Amino acid sequence: MRAPFDSHVAAEPTRRALLFLFRARFACNYSSRYARRALEMLHQAAEAGNISAAGLLGTAYGGYWGVAEDYAQAVHWLQVAASAGHRLACYNLGLCYDNGYGVGKSYAQAFRYYRRAARLGDTEAMQAVGSFYARGEGVTQNYARARRWYRRSARHGQAEAMCELAYCYQRGRGGPRHHGKAVRWFQAALAAGCTRAHVGLGLEYIHADCQDWQRARYHLELAAEAGEAHAMYLLGRWAEEQWDGAGNQADARFWLEKAAAHQHQWAMLRLAKLLGEEF
Repeated sequence: MRAPFDSHVAAEPTRRALLFLFRARFACNYSSRYARRALEMLHQAAEAGNISAAGLLGTAYGGYWGVAEDYAQAVHWLQVAASAGHRLACYNLGLCYDNGYGVGKSYAQAFRYYRRAARLGDTEAMQAVGSFYARGEGVTQNYARARRWYRRSARHGQAEAMCELAYCYQRGRGGPRHHGKAVRWFQAALAAGCTRAHVGLGLEYIHADCQDWQRARYHLELAAEAGEAHAMYLLGRWAEEQWDGAGNQADARFWLEKAAAHQHQWAMLRLAKLLGEEF
């Protein structure tokens, strides 16, 4: 779940509860009197009809601020808040259905709540809606709608959405391919902290009309150093097949073994073939 830390989100009783949650957070004591007092205050406010308190209470029962996990209580209070249009509660309820926390796992219900949160302006929910449309989970697959939701989220600075939007432009999903826009959004995603965008940039410089092997290797190696298994796999294939005319089997084995150690399925299969193993 995602937790807010904003002392201006609610009426006075809820703000006072937030102060206790701050203290519980920094006390690093899960049995802290601050957490217990905050929970009491949130219950009082939520039961009196304070929607912000209900949303915070649902989040707290997700295991935040020193409160013991109780997903049944979390879902109950998140539903109370979500039914009144509480944006973060809608998003967190989507997470519950997405992962099966306190409810039966349901992509359809997860999509429903993510979309509600997205329409209320939650940028992470916008990215989630785009992903559900792209994968066809809980809703009919629709790349054009996926691209639109990624774009909305990306324009609000959401790094993963920027990266996914760039992949849409790279692969021509939901609209035409566009090298310039793909590169621009991958670079924006990198600036926002998404190291996975290095993989996309590496692929762009391998396959685009403006092929640039040096830039491609630079980005794939940075991605591999950051732990991106697919970049390791691509570097292994590059060395094995000598895409730029240079490579060797030792480098291929090195990178494929690293990718396989990260449970990359394609790397495992390729490594087995390289080593002459039979299935």
